[in-house]
Amino acid sequence: MKIILEDNLFYISMISTVLISLLVAARFLLGRRIHRVFFSLAWMIVLVRLLLPLCVSVSVGCPEILDQITGWIRSVPTGQYFLIWAAGAAVSVTFFVVRYVMWGRILREALPIQKVPDIDEEMFTFMGIRVYVSDRIASPVTYGIFQQKVLLPKYYMELTREQLKFILIHEKVHIDGHDNLNKCLVILAVCIHWFNPFAWLMYVCYNRDLELACDEKVIRQVGEDSRKDYAGVLISLAQGGPAAKPIYSGFAQNAVKERIVMIMGYRRARVWNYILCGVLALFSLVVFAVPVKTEEKVELTKHSKPPISVPEKVEEETLDAVDVTKVIEEDSIGTKAEVVVKTKEDVSLRLKIHFRKELAVTNGSFISFQIKGKEWEAGIDDEYDGTVTIPEAVRYKGKVYPVKGIGNYTFYQCRKLRKVVIPNTVEEIKEKAFESCESLKTLRMPENLELVEANPFVGCCSLKCFQAPESTEMKGQYQVKKGVLYTDYGRFLKVFPQGKKMKKFVLEEGVSQIAVCGFYGTQVEEVHLPESLLRVKSCAFQNCRNLKVVRAHRNTVFSGDSLAGAWRARILRYD
Repeated sequence: MKIILEDNLFYISMISTVLISLLVAARFLLGRRIHRVFFSLAWMIVLVRLLLPLCVSVSVGCPEILDQITGWIRSVPTGQYFLIWAAGAAVSVTFFVVRYVMWGRILREALPIQKVPDIDEEMFTFMGIRVYVSDRIASPVTYGIFQQKVLLPKYYMELTREQLKFILIHEKVHIDGHDNLNKCLVILAVCIHWFNPFAWLMYVCYNRDLELACDEKVIRQVGEDSRKDYAGVLISLAQGGPAAKPIYSGFAQNAVKERIVMIMGYRRARVWNYILCGVLALFSLVVFAVPVKTEEKVELTKHSKPPISVPEKVEEETLDAVDVTKVIEEDSIGTKAEVVVKTKEDVSLRLKIHFRKELAVTNGSFISFQIKGKEWEAGIDDEYDGTVTIPEAVRYKGKVYPVKGIGNYTFYQCRKLRKVVIPNTVEEIKEKAFESCESLKTLRMPENLELVEANPFVGCCSLKCFQAPESTEMKGQYQVKKGVLYTDYGRFLKVFPQGKKMKKFVLEEGVSQIAVCGFYGTQVEEVHLPESLLRVKSCAFQNCRNLKVVRAHRNTVFSGDSLAGAWRARILRYD
């Protein structure tokens, strides 16, 4: 399970539709049983899903139909419709901004409230809110996002002290809950997902549930005995006010009948109510999960029928896969087998396969195959003296497993090996993978490389340079510059080829670190480090017997054993 960045807006919108539909159905079926406070919180989960482009990948045995549906959604070329989406979003934003400006201009004309006979002035100040009066509204409204104020209609002087108390408590709840700010976020989500009608449905339901949740909080404050009086105030102020106001919280503007029914039927939440809401909240978090289909191992027995052959995916068909030719051993740990690959010299080369289930193998020569949490590994004959082409994939029991990594000791002490061809499927090279390959001169890096452990090329004394992939561009953070391997997009020198012959090497500005064993055993005599270099890690220049001078800025930090074995070398500082 890992968090991934989701860049497909259409996928986010469609997966959010599932939760919106669930909440709307729950609202219709259980609306009178579940407090609307819980619904307003559930809408916040939908809001986060619509606005946050993050997902959590989870390996599950998802049905084939679900896998096909999600695949179809992700295949929609959203980039081709960017201009259409941008135009719709601009229209939506313009609509809400115009409405906000229009109503803001009207409400800003309001005047501070004057003292009312028989009503204490403290009524308007004890809650710490500012109260104004406007002749342009028909019912009380809370205006503003950060500096909010309550506006009363001009007939407020006709209200009793009790009625005014209910109104102010209601608006105070809106202010304390930052409801206007939440409405702005909902509007933002609607503008981004304007093409999805369920997003607009969420906007309508959220506004209603927000008012209902506010009513519930008011009842809890004033007591259930005051429900009738509170409902009476709501009815008396429900006077067909003006058009919908998108970023304002009104006392009697939304679904008055629904609110009256809820107020009169209000009951305190019971334990089962909280349990049901917890289950609903947990289920709603599923919209953040991206199901990754797991592979199931098919075991053949004497009485079982052979599995029905299913066409491989298009991606797998493009891989050059080799078959398992011999199963050596099967136990609780895994399966050991062999494959045979043809070399450039037309020699049949055996590779040992180890399908590992749980326990790790600590020694031996391996090539790693990573698929759905399972790891495949293979060894190679260290006496071979030609060219080895690592297969792109291995086919076993009808399944294709892409080669994703080169494991520890894969080519360990293959002193006669002259060339290794690495497929672009490889993403990881383990430590000691190529140790002591003394005849290896060049090595082309795969374009999908993601991880190289501490110098896997120690002892490759003939290795003159690394080469970029045929596309000349690596997709990850690794780069090849002038035969040297870098990571962190060129800011971290990873490996300097041991067989690269040059007396003086000047490291370019912008590089900040040299990796562990980065220059191990090289023949360079003088190294100039830029001012940007901050740290030289452990054993960076180990066994560089020809090295005489390392010129470094006075702020560059060297590990204590960075020059281990380089007995002639000394560090010269510059400012």
